[in-house]
Amino acid sequence: MNSQSFIRSALMVLLYVSLQILFVRNLVLYDVAFCFIYLIAILWLPGEMDTLWVILASFLIGLIVDSFYNTAGVHAAACTLIGYLRKSILLYFFPAKGIENVLVVTLPELGHQRYLVYIGVMVFIHHLFLFLIEAGDMHVILHSLAKVFFSTLFTVTVIYLTSVFTSNLSFQK
Repeated sequence: MNSQSFIRSALMVLLYVSLQILFVRNLVLYDVAFCFIYLIAILWLPGEMDTLWVILASFLIGLIVDSFYNTAGVHAAACTLIGYLRKSILLYFFPAKGIENVLVVTLPELGHQRYLVYIGVMVFIHHLFLFLIEAGDMHVILHSLAKVFFSTLFTVTVIYLTSVFTSNLSFQK
């Protein structure tokens, strides 16, 4: 990962975490569908980035969101989990490309179907872990599973639309 790619990734993280904290935080549908657009910052990290650095970046992104949401580490834990699983998921879904080559995790590079599967799986894992930790009790499991389902749909839709509208910008390449 060269310095230009690092600077692009850092600016992307700053942009999407700021959007989450300032605007998207209040975007909630019927108290069951939450949008976490800051996940783009983890999903779009360069494919050749070392897993340790992805985990560290994911933890820091989650920690920043936690500090503004006052959620005591649940975002940091969920982000760290998807940061840890990211390379395995990329290798599973894209074995022909190989992670050793430069894999650009963007809509134009992967195509619509493969991109949707990738972001769908990553967002589902994040939301499942996040909302089950947040619930902390089995009495509200149905409400938590409803939050997981609807929030996953909402977040994947917003991330996909963001990808469609920003696919020609240079920071995503």
